[in-house]
Amino acid sequence: MLTYKKTLDIDELIANHATVSVHKYGFFLCRQGWAKILLGAKTYNISRNHLCIYTPNTFLHILERSHDLAGILEEDDVDAYYPVVSLIDIRKRLRIRDESCVALSEREAAEIVALMDVIGDAKRPRPISAAYERHGDGTQYSRQETVPLTTIRDNYLRHLYYALCLKVLDVYFSNTPVEAVPQDRDDTVLNRFVISVHENCHRQRTVKYYADEQHLSPYYFSSIIKKRSGRAALQWIESVTMTFIRQYLRCTDMSLKEISDRMYFPDQSTFSRYFKHHEGCTPSEYRMRR
Repeated sequence: MLTYKKTLDIDELIANHATVSVHKYGFFLCRQGWAKILLGAKTYNISRNHLCIYTPNTFLHILERSHDLAGILEEDDVDAYYPVVSLIDIRKRLRIRDESCVALSEREAAEIVALMDVIGDAKRPRPISAAYERHGDGTQYSRQETVPLTTIRDNYLRHLYYALCLKVLDVYFSNTPVEAVPQDRDDTVLNRFVISVHENCHRQRTVKYYADEQHLSPYYFSSIIKKRSGRAALQWIESVTMTFIRQYLRCTDMSLKEISDRMYFPDQSTFSRYFKHHEGCTPSEYRMRR
């Protein structure tokens, strides 16, 4: 089943989408606030009613945002969207990848929100129906049972999602793409670093590694990252590393040892100390809060 989000949880977006959207299609409709996002290899400034579509293997990350950023986030695996995506000419699919954001009118944005509301209502649990039977003496009693309409309801939801996808694509192709923010050399260094740290922080957590990737000295590389993002390169590395760890703790049943191994810590004890230093509690304590 597809994921439904009426109000965007920014922390969840950062945890789940500050990475490559492997085998997923999705979109984000901004309804409040503003953000500077890195989508693919391009940077966009978005605000109310900007629609951003991402395709499989597209990198998505929030570089800057207002405190009140909010909107609608929707995504699912390629197979779920294939009946709709297969209707689109391959050249148009490439356009979505190359020009990912458009500005919608208030009416177009409201129509998407209305469809999301219908889907949200359809997904809410239905009350159990009462069926009546009779005792041998003819008196009536109530027997509770689940309404046997699961298949019909699933098909209804599936077609609602198809309608949503078609609506999103319709308004996307009906509007002029938003131009990406022009990038100078320092912006390119930052964007390459952000993408690389998400791809490699499981194994590489030194500033020198990422500076060497771009053939820069660690000092000069760090100065560019600090100037362009307001955060030190090491802070980026530690923040992204912790994002992955929190996601594994909250969203998977992996053991602490499995997470430690996945993140290439030398042992579980080192992993636990690293986590507590940055989070203020042990991984086990953090997981109990979810």
